[in-house]
Amino acid sequence: MHWTPRLVKQLRGKRTLADFGALIGAPKNTVWRWEAGQAQPDATYAERLSKLAERERFLKDWKLVGSMTLVGDLEGAKAEIAERFRRSVERTAHHLPE
Repeated sequence: MHWTPRLVKQLRGKRTLADFGALIGAPKNTVWRWEAGQAQPDATYAERLSKLAERERFLKDWKLVGSMTLVGDLEGAKAEIAERFRRSVERTAHHLPE
């Protein structure tokens, strides 16, 4: 899973930066940098975040809809939908009479 700032913040929930950091073995300043978008969790921390998310059933209610794939956050999904729409319009435009 790609841990975006929004997802990290959502997983932290109402816990303090220090409490959340203690759960995954990260300093609170590191967690703050992830949430601020100034850094991204390395592979070790990403794995710890994923394990915590699994234990807490984080995103358990997310479902795939139609042919869309789960991207993990709204910005990513919005970009994917916009790109698919653009390609669809281009294909349709090629079939219209001039």
